[in-house]
Amino acid sequence: MIPPSLPTALDFRSQVVCRIISPTGLAVTVLIGITLAFYHGLWLPGLVLIKRDAFRVFLPFKQYTIERLSAGELAQWFPYEGLGRSFIGVTHTGIFHPFTALYFFFPVHDAYRLSTLLSCLLAALGAFTLGRMLHFSRTGALVAGIAFTLSGYVVSMTDNLVYLYSICLLPFFCAAIEKALAGSRPWMVVPAALWATVFLNGDVQTGYYYIFIAMAWMLARAPGSYWEAGRRLALAGLLAVLLAGIQLGPSWAAFQASERAHSELFREEIVGWSTHPLRLLTVLAAPIGENVLATDADGIFSGGLQEKYIGYFWAESLYLGVPVLGLALGGMRQRRDLRVLAWMGGVALLLALGRWGGLYAIVSQWVPLWSAFRYPEKLMGIVSFAIALLAGAGLDAMRTGKSRPIPWFVAAALCLIAGFGLPTEAGTKAALHFGSPSDSALTLMASAGRAYLFSAIAALGIGLVIAGIKSGTLRLVFLLAALVGIVALDLSRANLGTYHTGPVEVATFTPPLAEALRAREGSLSPGRFRLVTLEESQIAIPAQLEQAFGHYAAVIVARRQAIDALHGAELHIESARRYLTGFKADLIAMIKQPVSLQAAARYNVAYYIGSRSRLRDPLVAGGVVAELPDYDLILFRNPVPAKPRAYLSRRPERAASPVDPAALLKRPDFLSGDVDVIETSDAALPGPAAGGSAVIERYAPETVRMRVETPHPAALILLDAFDKGW
Repeated sequence: MIPPSLPTALDFRSQVVCRIISPTGLAVTVLIGITLAFYHGLWLPGLVLIKRDAFRVFLPFKQYTIERLSAGELAQWFPYEGLGRSFIGVTHTGIFHPFTALYFFFPVHDAYRLSTLLSCLLAALGAFTLGRMLHFSRTGALVAGIAFTLSGYVVSMTDNLVYLYSICLLPFFCAAIEKALAGSRPWMVVPAALWATVFLNGDVQTGYYYIFIAMAWMLARAPGSYWEAGRRLALAGLLAVLLAGIQLGPSWAAFQASERAHSELFREEIVGWSTHPLRLLTVLAAPIGENVLATDADGIFSGGLQEKYIGYFWAESLYLGVPVLGLALGGMRQRRDLRVLAWMGGVALLLALGRWGGLYAIVSQWVPLWSAFRYPEKLMGIVSFAIALLAGAGLDAMRTGKSRPIPWFVAAALCLIAGFGLPTEAGTKAALHFGSPSDSALTLMASAGRAYLFSAIAALGIGLVIAGIKSGTLRLVFLLAALVGIVALDLSRANLGTYHTGPVEVATFTPPLAEALRAREGSLSPGRFRLVTLEESQIAIPAQLEQAFGHYAAVIVARRQAIDALHGAELHIESARRYLTGFKADLIAMIKQPVSLQAAARYNVAYYIGSRSRLRDPLVAGGVVAELPDYDLILFRNPVPAKPRAYLSRRPERAASPVDPAALLKRPDFLSGDVDVIETSDAALPGPAAGGSAVIERYAPETVRMRVETPHPAALILLDAFDKGW
């Protein structure tokens, strides 16, 4: 006999099963499952992220980083852009972030995808955790997690890990601030550590925004005195700066010498990616214009609603949907203690409007350092975060019977009217009024109509769920599951096509033009010559390539074929063009004007890649090295012989004050290489080199060793950029 006080084996197994499938564990499992299913392209084998900077910048960056780290070297200098620049001073290299460890264990493209997937999981789990800390039900926290990680902005940022990570970490940061304000002082280490990882990943802009988010959270949620809460917050900020000092130090040095410290140099660029008020309609209904709007070479929508009205889209999608927005309104109405989220989202929305809202210009003028940042639409991530959390609170208000189905039915009716009304002649005229090309206006309005019909169905579904809750005809658990399903399906329908993957082969093939350079020059390595890929009005893409892999994959294959952006870094070819931000301020005037063949040759540009249409120029036609007809590309020598990377100056000229590079490039004696202007306070300079030679024996990013033979003192010139500390 087994004593009644002792559990039987069956009882024990039942207890274990109950623990395994606890309500919280089940909610987290569902959340992770939905996230992994939606972002399946981030973990399925044989794929690579292909849109914009995910492919053009970060893969070359990470490849360079791991090459240097694997050799036991810290990548401090980047020779593959412009005339060279600081690598650790460019914040978005992310070299000191913990994600860098992944590149030791996985191929670069897989490690980047895994970093992106982990960020999206952080968004989901962070919103769930914060929701539970704010006393949401498990289902409410689940909806908050789904709404945030599947929101259009978060999905869009999968093409830029720097900005994705910082917005995905925001819920955990707010949860850490919440705990630190209510708990003991040592808890301030947690938000400080999270904050530091944002800086270490390279997003100084959002890390700066974290200051204002933390202050707003403190003012709204501090349980004690503001004095004590302020001290804790200041301590966390100071500790975050200290922890991230290894990245912030070099970045600050690079910033002070760059155009980013002089907002007047890029004033238009600051607000260039503002969110047009018309785009806010796509928060309710999307996609609008899919496969209709013309795209540029990056796949950025520029047709449909013309650029003069809308501008390019920083985030491809801003969609949250009627279900999420409706729930958020309910949550804002019922949870007065969460009004901080409403204020946070509202202010962020006004700022995101940029040039269209007015507030961004005022803040840029009066808030220190704000004018150093660009792209107001980045603030839409904070809007999405606030709405997602409020949606979780709104679900809890609904389940307690505080919501009514009538507003949802009204919303469904309005969306239905828009769905049937937009594809009509009146809708087409409206599209023409806002700049849509006449040949696509009807198709554009048809896509908008379909989008609003989907929104009508989603709103109707929520209304029926609320009606079911009030009537009590079905079990609450089934109705809540249906509501979660409606939110997840609605967001997936609109946003699933917003992150773009392609076969890994598009990121690993060696371009034939690079092979032609290798055959001509031998092994490719920095320190020998520079290449310029010309900006062409159009990029030729083989039709069969686009049919096989889709538009985005075909575009990035064409760009890799042209060794555009930072692809040269992977191939060990130096590009003389500038792509990254934060360029040296004293060179901005030079790079913003057209550079002649002679001026390019002056800075060691030996080759060009451009369109085959340039063969009409006999100087180009006589120097063709290789052709790629399918992509309408040619590789040709610079008709003007390139100046060697290192040489002894024929006539050094002293300049006691800073020299304007743009004016220097107008001097024939400088362009010919006869004169080298040297900024120095030293009155004595060596005379013209009389014979002798200068040969580079070893060229490494941080060390250049040369052998010089000269019968007399001479000025040795190295045609690289100079940066303080290098």
